[in-house]
Amino acid sequence: MFRKTVLVSFRFAGRRFRSSVVAPSVRDAYVAEEVQKFCTETPVERATTPPSSWFTDPAIYGLEKQTVFKWNWVAVGRTDQVASPGQYFTGVVGDEPFLVVRDKSNTLRGFFNVCRHHAAILAGEDEGTADAFTCCYHGWTYGLDGRLTKAMRLRGIQNFSARNFGLKPMAVKAWGPLVLVRPDGQENGTEFETKVASLKDQLDELDFTFGLRFVERRRYHVNCNWKVVLDNYLDGGYHVEYLHRNLASNLSIDTYRTDVQDLFSVQTCSGSGEDDQSMTRQRIGKTSIYGCVYPNLMINRYGPWLDTNIALPLTHDTTEVIYDYWLAEDFAQTMGEAELQEFVQTSLAESDQVQEEDTFICERVQKGLKSSAYDVGRYAPRVEMADHAFHLKLASDLKQGIRTNAQANGIAVPCMF
Repeated sequence: MFRKTVLVSFRFAGRRFRSSVVAPSVRDAYVAEEVQKFCTETPVERATTPPSSWFTDPAIYGLEKQTVFKWNWVAVGRTDQVASPGQYFTGVVGDEPFLVVRDKSNTLRGFFNVCRHHAAILAGEDEGTADAFTCCYHGWTYGLDGRLTKAMRLRGIQNFSARNFGLKPMAVKAWGPLVLVRPDGQENGTEFETKVASLKDQLDELDFTFGLRFVERRRYHVNCNWKVVLDNYLDGGYHVEYLHRNLASNLSIDTYRTDVQDLFSVQTCSGSGEDDQSMTRQRIGKTSIYGCVYPNLMINRYGPWLDTNIALPLTHDTTEVIYDYWLAEDFAQTMGEAELQEFVQTSLAESDQVQEEDTFICERVQKGLKSSAYDVGRYAPRVEMADHAFHLKLASDLKQGIRTNAQANGIAVPCMF
């Protein structure tokens, strides 16, 4: 985008401003206007939802990639994928390709998965085991600790040191059975762990960090903005009795409760009171816990099952939702092999049905969001408080992104930001 220093007069949030500094581009002003439409001061009882542009406009998604998916700890994988030295997995968060690996000293490391020579993606497989990473383009080779160990045919090069051309590090951490990365590289000590400690304690009482065996991973491609997936998850069970009738028949919907904290929310619901030992009732159990950690991680603990859902945006209107399933080890050991396999396949089929129903409604919502008939909606204040809190966190990141971009370009930002 192009900017120039001029004396300008422009409208913003219904007001007119004059500036003799760098003029914002039309797109910048539009994005700021759309972000400001969501009022963070209005209580949930009177609040309107973010405008449809937050879910349909590539410019808003562009700002999210600079903020939400750079400044926060983003769930990307599992610790068992990198349990041994040499094991690694890759992926993309926003526009940032990442590589997570266990090095030879057993240290978990994160890197940008980009060769320092001419920017080719370094590790091309989703996951695997390696002694080193060699770029397929010109053969530059990096150790598991990210050091550049071989770069051929550089005779005559000047002002070059191999120690300065290792892989760019990306902040990484393990949390329970999960791996998270933070592309901006800010470790922030134990701030994350402190903010989610009560959620982890609640999950660990039911087995989270230990006592589980990994069962299976499934991927779902959903034709909607990533936030539509989160909104659907965070509605306090509002949609369950209408959309998931089979699931609802095994839950006591009126026991749904929601607790909202700074970085996460927890929804809990009791299972049906009927004393039924069917596989479905065994799967659901007596209590279900649905935790959501900002920005993209959903954790479901019910019966003997733990499943996590990681929502990774692919574009402004497509999302990949990665489902990972674990089963409580002590429960699995009570069954014979054939009985266990039947239970697992029945459970996964029922879970798949729920996800297909969610995909159906999320894609319908995305289509509706594009209509000129819709701009903002409302919250059901007694059940959708977690969704409102999610939008407040989003707004905070987006506004900070606007301030940061403006300051970097010498643009005066109205005090509302």
